[in-house]
Amino acid sequence: MKRLHVRVTPPTEELLPVHRAISATSELGDAVLLSGGEDSDDPTELFSIRGSRETVLAALGDQSGIRSVNLLSAEDGETYVYVREVGQERTIADAFTADTLVVTLPIQFRTNGSVELTVLGSGSDLQAALGTVRELADVTVLKVRDGWSDQSRDSLTERQRTVLHAAYEAGYYDYPRTTTQDKVASAVAVTGSTVAEHLRNAEATLVQQALDTESASE
Repeated sequence: MKRLHVRVTPPTEELLPVHRAISATSELGDAVLLSGGEDSDDPTELFSIRGSRETVLAALGDQSGIRSVNLLSAEDGETYVYVREVGQERTIADAFTADTLVVTLPIQFRTNGSVELTVLGSGSDLQAALGTVRELADVTVLKVRDGWSDQSRDSLTERQRTVLHAAYEAGYYDYPRTTTQDKVASAVAVTGSTVAEHLRNAEATLVQQALDTESASE
């Protein structure tokens, strides 16, 4: 098992609708995909987007590939929205989820058009996926590591660990997922956006620690 952290920069016409929106709107910052549905024909995803509520909603509303946007919350310059997209071909996503491969959340969508994500799987499947994606986009392998990390416990805050544990126990990381962030929020008596933030930060910390020990060239 290998863990690959990669930056992909697709052609502009291949960007997903939310990515196009933040790239085309100077008032917005990066977007982070926090959770997403399994139905590729009718994908509904939770994003955290840096920017005001009004700017985020206006930018997303201008994208033809978006069917609906539901505001979850907006605080401290961060807006959380559920986005329902028009089903479309996702060749890059398909390549990174083929065979043994699994993409972990969160996924970072940058305003410069790049996407940073972590993929787990066998070395041969990762190599095959990189070969496919390099025919479609610019690809930079940032880091690669063998196996899993077990050095993360002390790096999480107590609150992050509490929320992460509640999410795990409730089935948030089961496949298929058997709970929602709102239900986890009720269990730990916080808002849904707070759960999303704690999970995002905890997951980012775990991924960072898993990837920091080894690097790989392209």
